[in-house]
Amino acid sequence: MRFPIHIAACTILMIACCSGVAFSQVSGDAGKEFNQAFYAELQTSEDELMQFGDSIKPLFENMQKTGQSKIMAAVTERMKDTSSPPNPEEMMKLGMSVMMDEMIGMQKPVNDKAVEFFSEEGRQKLHLRFFQLKEGLMDRLGSTDDLEVTQTAFGFDMMQIMGGYPDFLELSPEQRELVTRQQKETSVELLTQVTQASMKMLTQNPGKLVEITTLAKKFSEAQTDGEREEIAKKMQEVNKDMLKDVLPEMKQILIKGHEDFHRALTDAQKAKIKAIMADMPDYMKKALDKADKGGTLSGLDSWVPGTGVPGINPNREAPRQRPQRERTFPEN
Repeated sequence: MRFPIHIAACTILMIACCSGVAFSQVSGDAGKEFNQAFYAELQTSEDELMQFGDSIKPLFENMQKTGQSKIMAAVTERMKDTSSPPNPEEMMKLGMSVMMDEMIGMQKPVNDKAVEFFSEEGRQKLHLRFFQLKEGLMDRLGSTDDLEVTQTAFGFDMMQIMGGYPDFLELSPEQRELVTRQQKETSVELLTQVTQASMKMLTQNPGKLVEITTLAKKFSEAQTDGEREEIAKKMQEVNKDMLKDVLPEMKQILIKGHEDFHRALTDAQKAKIKAIMADMPDYMKKALDKADKGGTLSGLDSWVPGTGVPGINPNREAPRQRPQRERTFPEN
């Protein structure tokens, strides 16, 4: 069981690095425009955002350790039922389910840490913009075969597990429980597809796992934008080769998960979403327009908190000192 979980972890890391959601690693003038506008809205900077990533990395490392122990315990318990021996796919999904529970459990510690780095307004804007970008990508999945759009939507879906939904939706406790269960089911299905595709490729070419792990390590240790861009391109090629056969299945799982989420909402909540989607800033509209045209999503690449922060610059400025605040993002 440990081998498939290790593959899944490496695959998530690679997807995160190639199609993350935090807006560094600018891509041309459009990417720079996106980043500058985004940082201004959050009252932050690339340095501070990267330092936030550094600060929560230990949380993710601890999650991986405790998650592995819990997976082994769950597998051992399931194996005790000799009257109904589990098949390999059931065992894989069991492990993925435990992993998702651990990721959901990251909501409070990650949001608590965000209080140290971002203002109240900045945190609200981060949550709002994240939601708008995810909704925008999900709305486009059905009309595109572009792998990058699907990969990026997958990255957003995984990050939603840890971020919860914004306050403006005013989800009831019952709705939060429902959408959390839906998110978990969607993510387990996605990770199972990805892991099976990865194992198939690695069976045919065992050296790929070493290549994936090495590239991910090099990416996190790279010191310049040029180095990171070159490594990210190599990772994207490996990722495309690995996922190309399961792209249709991934799209359908993501689309179904998105539809299930909207079915859980009231008419009033759906109207709120429609209103906020019509009120996106121009820099975000331009980024999503890239998806419509099958181009690179400017600014939506390269880094996800907790997966390793690329290119730490020892000369980065220290984060601004902010007063401690009680409020955090809502939990699912």
